[in-house]
Amino acid sequence: MKYTLAVVLLQLFLACGDNEELIVRSDPLPLQANDTAFVYVPGGLFITEASDTIEISDFRLGRYEVSNRLYYYLADEEGLELPPDPEFPGMSNYIFEYPDYPVVNVSVREAAAVAAVLGGRLPTRTEWAYAASLDLSGDFAGQYPWGSLEPEDAEYPANFLAGDEWETRGMDGYFWTAPVDSFPLTNTGFACQAGNVAEWTYSPLDSVIPVCGGAWLSPGDEITIDAVQYLAPGDRARHIGFRILLPGT
Repeated sequence: MKYTLAVVLLQLFLACGDNEELIVRSDPLPLQANDTAFVYVPGGLFITEASDTIEISDFRLGRYEVSNRLYYYLADEEGLELPPDPEFPGMSNYIFEYPDYPVVNVSVREAAAVAAVLGGRLPTRTEWAYAASLDLSGDFAGQYPWGSLEPEDAEYPANFLAGDEWETRGMDGYFWTAPVDSFPLTNTGFACQAGNVAEWTYSPLDSVIPVCGGAWLSPGDEITIDAVQYLAPGDRARHIGFRILLPGT
């Protein structure tokens, strides 16, 4: 079922723009252009939450969270087993029946291995926050990727625990995860940097790993750019996914 990896990568990178050409492959989930769309992030100076000034190099970051379809494809190349089904009510056989939705139940080690198939990696916590706040002015603490408006006041631009109550979480249109392209792009061109699934980051020296962005089960104040939770490297959860970072050139 595998093609030569060099040919596969060529096809993937040809799809890194807005080209909607279907990448044909003889498997149940052929890749589509959106799966491998990346946004160029120019380098610059970034002031962290700890008030440290960090110089960031250019990079490219996935426009979308890694979809079930892309994960299936890359996991096959890497020889990884597929993650456990999240068992969302009414959404059985999640990987195959919901290919446009974000992959979940993946450990940070599995996410990093899959990213490496494309010659990429996970973003660091700082790179993730830099990309999410690139179009904002002032301190990013307490802000969302679209600005300072609360999600309700911004007409629900994210998949989160709407109303901050379990029973009202469907007010944004989804009870569980949503397709990775369901919500408007930020001004810098990213989708779902707030909500939908929280995202693993790269933290090689720590025993716990930062997870950014909040998820479908997070209240509004936990999907801000500075919101973060910490998990162990071997953990997996049905509200956590990731996106891939590639070198800038």
